[in-house]
Order: sequence, then C-alpha cells, then structure tokens
Amino acid sequence: MMRITSRKSSSLVVLSLFAAMRIGLACAQQPTAKSPTQDQAVRLKSELVELRAVVTDKKGQPVDNLKQTDFQVFEGGVHQDISFFSLERVQGGSKTSEAAGKPTARDSSQPPAPGAAPARTIVLFVDALHLSTFSFINAKKQLKRFVDEQITDQDLAAVVTTGSSLGVLQQFMRDRKMLKYAIDKITRIPKSDSVFTPYLAAAISREDSQAIAVGVSVLTAEEGPLPPNPEGIVRARAMNVIAEEANFRQATLITLRAVCDRLTEMPGQRMIAFLSDGFTLLEEGGSADTQTLTNVTGRAARSGVVIYSFDAQGLTVPVEFKASTPVGGIDFGNYMANSRADQQSTLRTVAYDTGGEAYLNRNDLNKSLQTMLDNNKVYYAIAYYPVQNSDKSKFRKVIVQVKDHADYIVRAQKGYFPLEEKKIQIAETPRQKLFQAMISPLPLTDIPVASSASFVEREGDASQVTLQVQIDGNAFQYAKQESAFAANGEVVVTIFDHSGKLADTVAQSLQAVLTAAQVEAAKRDGFRYNKRLTLKPGIYQLRIGVRDVAGGLMGTSISWVDVPDLQKGKLALSTLVLGKEQSKEPYTAASSKEGQTQNAAPTQIVGRASFRAGETAFYRFVVYNAIVKDQTDSGATIKVDILDGDAPVYQTNWQPLSARLIREDAKGAEVGGRLKLGLSPGVYSLRVTVKDGKSKKTVQQTADFEVEP
Repeated sequence: MMRITSRKSSSLVVLSLFAAMRIGLACAQQPTAKSPTQDQAVRLKSELVELRAVVTDKKGQPVDNLKQTDFQVFEGGVHQDISFFSLERVQGGSKTSEAAGKPTARDSSQPPAPGAAPARTIVLFVDALHLSTFSFINAKKQLKRFVDEQITDQDLAAVVTTGSSLGVLQQFMRDRKMLKYAIDKITRIPKSDSVFTPYLAAAISREDSQAIAVGVSVLTAEEGPLPPNPEGIVRARAMNVIAEEANFRQATLITLRAVCDRLTEMPGQRMIAFLSDGFTLLEEGGSADTQTLTNVTGRAARSGVVIYSFDAQGLTVPVEFKASTPVGGIDFGNYMANSRADQQSTLRTVAYDTGGEAYLNRNDLNKSLQTMLDNNKVYYAIAYYPVQNSDKSKFRKVIVQVKDHADYIVRAQKGYFPLEEKKIQIAETPRQKLFQAMISPLPLTDIPVASSASFVEREGDASQVTLQVQIDGNAFQYAKQESAFAANGEVVVTIFDHSGKLADTVAQSLQAVLTAAQVEAAKRDGFRYNKRLTLKPGIYQLRIGVRDVAGGLMGTSISWVDVPDLQKGKLALSTLVLGKEQSKEPYTAASSKEGQTQNAAPTQIVGRASFRAGETAFYRFVVYNAIVKDQTDSGATIKVDILDGDAPVYQTNWQPLSARLIREDAKGAEVGGRLKLGLSPGVYSLRVTVKDGKSKKTVQQTADFEVEP
C-alpha cells in the first residue's frame, strides 16, 4: 500500500489500487541534443514566415496552375522575396468531389506508406468552456461523423479541448476509432443558462443606464425580487461575470496558441477546426482585450497554421424570442442580439486573420467541416525570410497577391506579431519542472494521469469537493529492497478561482513498499488518489501534476468544478454518480474517505462509467434546498432520461422526489435509483431533472456512460 505524506498537514492518505482501462498509444520520443547545424536550422526556422494561400476565380473555383513568379508578397508594404514555394494537392475529404492530380504538384492521392508524412494535420479544437449543452452534444455528434466520413489515411489528427484534459488522447493519430473515443471523452463544466451575458455585464460596468435596468430585470426574473436600490447588486454581478469570462477566454486562447505552437513543427497542411459558441473580448469598462487574440492569430499566421471557426450553436431561435425566456422588452432584445453579434465577431477574427473562414448560423456542422476540407484540396505553400524591421512590437501586415489577376480572390494569413524575444526561465529542480509542466495548456503524458472534481456537501463535512486522480502505475520505477519493491513519487494540485487567481495548493509525497504481486497489480491497474477540498462557491480549475522521483517521469491533468452557493436557498444538485453496485454507506462523491478503501459503488469514476448490456446501473446524487417529503404540489419532483446524443432513448414521467429518497440530513436529501441497461453498445448520457414544487424551476445533472459490446 502506498503512503502519502502531505506537506500541508501530517495526516496520512491511502492511495488505493483501482481498475482502469489502459489505452496503448505510442509515447513521444525524447529529444536529442542539437548540433551546431541543428541550432542554425532552428534559428532559420524561427525567422521563416510560412503562408498557406488558397486562390479562387470570380466563380469561386480553385485556381491550380499558378507558379512562384505569379505571386507577390508584401509585409508592411515592403515587397518580400519568396524563398520557398510549392503547389499542394490533397486528395480525400468529400466523397462527392475529387481533385484531379497534376504532375507539377505533389500528389497526395495515394495511401501513405507506413511512417509517411501526412498530407494534412488537423486539430479538432472543442472550446468546451464556451459551449451550451445543446451545442456540446451536437458538436460531439457531428465531429464523430466528420471523422468517419472525412478523415483519410493520409491525415494526422488530434482532439483538443479547453474543458478538461484528455491526456494521451490529445496526441496526433491516424486511428479513427481512437479519435472518436477521444471525442466521446470530452467533458464540459456545468454552466448556468443565465441571460446575464458578458456583453451586458461590460455595458453595466461602463455605467450604461439602460444596461443596468436590463440587468435588474434579468436578476429579478432569474433569482426573485431584489431589495430596494438593487443597482449595487447588479454592478457586483457584472464584475463577477466579467472576471469569470476573462478567465475562460484566457484559458481558451492560451490553449489555442499552444496548439498553434505544436502544429508549427508538423508536416503538410496545418489546420485547426475551432468549435465554439463564441466569446467576448470585452473587459471591465467596455474596453476590449484584443492583444491576447492577436498574439494567437499572429502566431498561427507566421507558422502557416490556418484556423477555421465553427459556430456550434448553429441557426437557432434568438433567446429574446423564446417563449421560455423570463425577460422581455426592446432593450433586453437589443442587448441579447448585440451579445450574439459580439460572440460571433470573435469567431470571425480568429478565422479571417489566419486565412481561414468562419462558418456561422449553419445547422449542418458536418457539411461545414466538409466544406473546410473541400476548399483546401488545392493550396499554395509560400514562405519567406522577412526584411529586418527594427520595430519588434508592431503588428506586421501581410498581403498576398496574384500578378495581373485582380479578379482572383486570395485567402491567406493577414499578418503577425514578431516572435517575442524573452529570456525563458529554465526549470532547474524537479519540483520546478513539475510546476512548469502543470501550467502548460496541453497535458504532459509521460505518466498518463486522469482526474475528476466533484461537488457534494454533507452534514458534518466542512469540505465541498472531491478530487480523484488516476495514475498509471506502469510508468513508475519500483526499486528493489530485499524481498520488496519501493515506489517514490509526489502529487501536486494547484487550484485557481474563476478570476484565475491561485486559491490553494496541495503537495503530497507518494511512498510505497510493495510485494512483487502488488507491483504487478499496480502496473496493471494503476493508483487512485482521493482528496476532499474545502472551496467557497464559484468555478475552479484544478491542475494536477504527478512525478516519479526515481525515474523522473511526469504527467499532468486538468479538471473543472462548479461549487454552487447553497446559502442563497436556490435549488441545486450535487454531482451525479454511476456504479454497478448499490452503496450502503452515506453518499460522498468518492464513496470513500481519505485513508480508507471503499469498494462499494456507485463511485465517481474518473472518466466514464462502463457497463455491459443488461447490467443494472445505480445512480445517486444530493438535492439541496428542496421540499422532499411533502406529498402535495409543494413537493419536489424528478424526471430521469437516457440520451443517445440529444435523442432520448428512455424517459420517466415526473415523480415525487420522495419516492427516490435514500436519506436526508441538514444539508440535503440523498436520492437515487437503478436502471436496467437494455441498450445497444455505445455512449449515452444519464440526465436527471429536478423541479421545485413551488417555483416550478428545474435543475439538471448529467453523467456519461458506455455500454460495451
């Protein structure tokens, strides 16, 4: 058994062995030392500006017969000499149209030889921090269809998300099955459906009187009557919304830039399909944070990375016209319309500034993704070493033209910022290296690590969140000690609040002396680390780092959790958990306390629960601020659904919550039930909806699960 020593307290925490699915993916090779020639090549590569240009005629048809001498490139109005040029053709994508190959261009229509460079490198970037529930479900469904129908054997693809860490599943791969598995693994943090938008909040922060009046109406409709002179409450809410959105925006853009950096060294055509509902750049006072976005698009432009943005929400009824919207009026409608336009404006900028396109207000997301590939079957790769410019901070505008053809439309990157010349502080100690890996937007997978953070409050427990971490035991070194084996490592957890400020840090050492049989079990099943955390109401990002002291390998993971404010008296739910057995112990999100091993289920599974067809699934959660035992109309009711994508395959009628009651304490009522899973193999979502007996307002929680063949 492995012992964990906390640097925050002297308490011991038991790390129990767990059974987990292990996915065999090739590990990245370790970099080799660079020779002087390699250093020179790296320097030249960093100075090189790479562009991808798509040229169409006035009818929108691709032009595929141009030569290097037909192009002109200007940077800051100064003509640039083209150093590298090629016409590229990529076969594949749409099954309804095939681009004809020509001997003058590199033809990628034949299946690649083993280990051959890809014709296209595609990142499917899911901005889970800015997706509604409908958009999230639709995006996953359409992306899996896109992988089946459009990704070819010549492509190299990766799935990246801002909502959580996918670990080794964020690697580039050609395996369509694994790509779809990665899409299924994407999760999102539950977000409120409030119409108190960041755009409205920014208007309130600049003392817009109409916006303040609309804010009062929104809060009154969503939370009930406000005290006299509620303007102060509305301003405070606006500041909170702006801070939270700034944190989400930074997380999205920093991850997007990291993806651009990773794509820089990838061969072939480099494309990012960016799926989001959009987000604002507005800050407190109404000013716009354009610098971070420009840094992202500039980095992409310089490296030949083209971003295509997709409005995952599609063509929907505006919120101001929905019958369910509790607020009305012309002013409210104007702010909602402007909020939508503001979000879409960011999606346009992300795409247009990198030479891509923005697909907005379209319901067929898969067709839009197909169009992205079809429009890039023929493109021109152009690169140049820019004329030196003493101004290192000024944005450098780039224009690509075709000589003597003003009727041709050239879609290419619009410009870039020069690479930042910063002195990078090199991590020296193992702890510094671990922290450096933890703050990276993309996970380190030398040690595969998965994590989940769950909210649940119970009487007698001052903590609100359970963190669970799965650690691949096969990546650890086990030192021989007589007849036993020793493992030595550490876990570090940093917690950031909604504004991006550090809320807490936990560092614990991992020490174990195991028998040979226990080592084999650890390598096969790995380890699970549980920790209860005390957090105030709000949204938090948890970054987890794991290090093997003996071998030096490290792994990281990211999780989010939303802690509701139960003191406001509003109906709320804990995390919904699934398992194969019915626990006899009081519910906690981990079904175990620190220092104990608990095998009874349902436990909060790190990842997704898995069942075989015909098995019984047990679910449990806690309801807060609800009248449960009242059998009249004042009692809360519950409805349970199983969804395949967004289509229900199982539904119950509304039933009294008291019929599902397991136990009740001063904090809340624990409820649950069982379901016989007579379902075909696939990935499903269990959704529970609870309705308040008096106000008739509803709250929901969902949990994904898999039915195995």
